[in-house]
Amino acid sequence: MQRTILYVPFNASAHGQWTLRRNAELVGQFPTRDEAMRHALVLIASIQTLPGHEAAIKVEDENGAWRLAAGEAQ
Repeated sequence: MQRTILYVPFNASAHGQWTLRRNAELVGQFPTRDEAMRHALVLIASIQTLPGHEAAIKVEDENGAWRLAAGEAQ
């Protein structure tokens, strides 16, 4: 089974971009966390339709800890 992890790193800047990464690869930059998460959810849905693929979203909090996004299986 191939596993893909999408990462949404924390952005402390009020004017900075929120990034979305697939493993180590930059997928995109978004003006808000909500937009980055919406894009991640669309990607997850498309990845999970592929046979033998599973995917998850990990979000970094302000303390640098990573957690699975709500609704994601561990």
